[in-house]
Amino acid sequence: MKTLFVYCSDDDTINALCNESALRKRDTKALSLSCNGSKNHLSRYFEIARSRKNYRYSGYDIDIAEYDKIIFACDEVLGEIPSEISAFIEKNDLRYKNIDCIVFGDGRGVNRALDSLRVRISLSGGTARSAVGVSAREIKREDEDILFSVRHRLVV
Repeated sequence: MKTLFVYCSDDDTINALCNESALRKRDTKALSLSCNGSKNHLSRYFEIARSRKNYRYSGYDIDIAEYDKIIFACDEVLGEIPSEISAFIEKNDLRYKNIDCIVFGDGRGVNRALDSLRVRISLSGGTARSAVGVSAREIKREDEDILFSVRHRLVV
């Protein structure tokens, strides 16, 4: 059973932790989506809202049909998910796929981002099996393996 771990974060530390945790798991391939992060959350939110419809998707050399399970991990920006994750979901065929979701952040915005991610996955034909909000500060402070720390909640 092969797993694809797709992650997108403005924080380089979170990206490095995601890559390391994918390398530790057997039969797991990491795919880092390029985030074009801005300096503050408000400008990032307006960038997401403006580019939602006209985001240019750069295709990745990956065949989604090879993977049985997909894990999405991304930041939340004022209750929204990054446009890179949205474009990846829209441009790939996720039918009959079990998808787990991890959103980095704190507060009510995480729940809104999780709901948004579930809806986008459902509209693409996939099944959002579980969705978890994780504090980015806690993960960075402990320098922890992300997939290991949320394994009970995700059933990885």
